Order: sequence, then structure tokens, then C-alpha cells
Amino acid sequence: MLFIIGHVTLVLTTGALHNLNSMFAAKGGDTWVGFWFFVGAMVIVAIGWVAARPLVLAPIARLFGRVSER
Repeated sequence: MLFIIGHVTLVLTTGALHNLNSMFAAKGGDTWVGFWFFVGAMVIVAIGWVAARPLVLAPIARLFGRVSER
């Protein structure tokens, strides 16, 4: 957990736009393209996090076999 906090802190404090462009848009520079890709990725992560519940996952698992226990 400390590594994640330290890493995110360093990425955001040492040129956030440039770093996000390098990671998410595969290009250098200080444009907002990487930032918006990052925002989109975080929205997808949040939706997945909310959806990862037995109420949602059990019906999906039943499509591939028998669900015997939760």
C-alpha cells in the first residue's frame, strides 16, 4: 500500500500531464489526452469494483457452469 501511495504521489507531483500522457496516451508532451484516458480508465475500474458482487457475478458464473456456493 505504501508503494502505491508513494508511486501515485510521485507521478502526480513530477509533471502529472506529461506522466499521464506517457502512460495512457503513449506520447510525450503536456496535453490533456492522457488525463482523459486516465479518467476513463478510473471510471471503468469503479464500475468493475461496484459490479464485483455476488449478486452480479453469480448469474454470470452460472452461464459457464453450476454455482454451488457463494
